[in-house]
Order: sequence, then C-alpha cells, then structure tokens
Amino acid sequence: MARLFALLFLLPGLAAAAAPALENTELYSKMVSDCHDVDLATWKHPTRAVLEKNAIPIERVQLCNGGHYPIFHVQLPYDPQGQTKDFFIPLYEQMRKANGKWPYAFVASNDAQVLYISYRDNGTIAMDYEFYAVP
Repeated sequence: MARLFALLFLLPGLAAAAAPALENTELYSKMVSDCHDVDLATWKHPTRAVLEKNAIPIERVQLCNGGHYPIFHVQLPYDPQGQTKDFFIPLYEQMRKANGKWPYAFVASNDAQVLYISYRDNGTIAMDYEFYAVP
C-alpha cells in the first residue's frame, strides 16, 4: 500500500517532467507559424471583451498563421478538464462568435496547459489539451 501511495504521489511530478517546454508543444512546433504579439494596450477585438466579461486575465495575445490563429495566454479561473463545463462550454461558444468561428488556442499559464479549440462543420466544439513544462 505504501508503494502505491508513493507512486500516486510521484505521478504528477513525473508527468510534468515528461511534458515539453511550451515552445516545443504541438502548438508551436506543428500548428502555427509566423506568430507576432499584439500590443495589449491598444488591442481591441470582440474576443477581448469575452475574456474580460468572464474575468479571465489576459497575459499575452499572439496572432499566427497570417493572423488567422490567435493564441491567448491567459489565467483560467478553473481547470478546463475538471467539472466546469457550465463555465467553459458557454465561454467557448462566446469565443466562437467573437472570433468568427476561427480555431484558436488558450495557453493557461496557471495550469501549464495548452487548450486547442476548434469547431466542427455542425458547430460542435472540438477540444484537445496538452500540458507543457514550466521553466
């Protein structure tokens, strides 16, 4: 029993150690290119209003792939993989409308997760997650 407890205690650390650095995630190594930061002091976009309305602090925003793929570096108030669908499903729907149905990513610095959000042809949300190592 003590071994099982020790293994369960160590697993989160092992998973974090195995996670890639943010710049080596699928997001930055395969999905996006030509990224540039927006100036948050002057940036105005409907997605900003959605994030602010939902009390999501914005740390950084990058536009990639010719300006069609935004990456929102944020602090999410809840774990997106937890029992918080009542928060995230409406958020994803609001972001869908504000971002013109384009896919995007959240980099959740407080959870060291990348959330990939896209929308199928029938309008349903498609999500994927990837953890990254915090330096």
